[in-house]
Amino acid sequence: MGLRMLDQHMNYRDMAHGGVLSTFADVAMSWQVHASEDPPLPVSTITLAVNFLAPARLGDWLVADMRIDRLGKRVAYCSGHILRGEEVLATATASFAVIRRI
Repeated sequence: MGLRMLDQHMNYRDMAHGGVLSTFADVAMSWQVHASEDPPLPVSTITLAVNFLAPARLGDWLVADMRIDRLGKRVAYCSGHILRGEEVLATATASFAVIRRI
């Protein structure tokens, strides 16, 4: 999953706002779980932690490299990185409630 950094993503210091990167990580990880089964699994975020290592700038193309660490019956655990090329800009971990239909 990728995201181009546009004007609306920037904070007052001309760096991507942390909330944008956090949301990008959350969506990318939840999508991994959602798309892991057929039919897709509905999920809801329980926890999200993001560590910001370097700033994203206007025009940067970011890629979310996320994975499922464990997929249980009720909870999924994910982790990964947000990258600009080969540079890691942020790391993230999350847990998601898996909403299985009976």
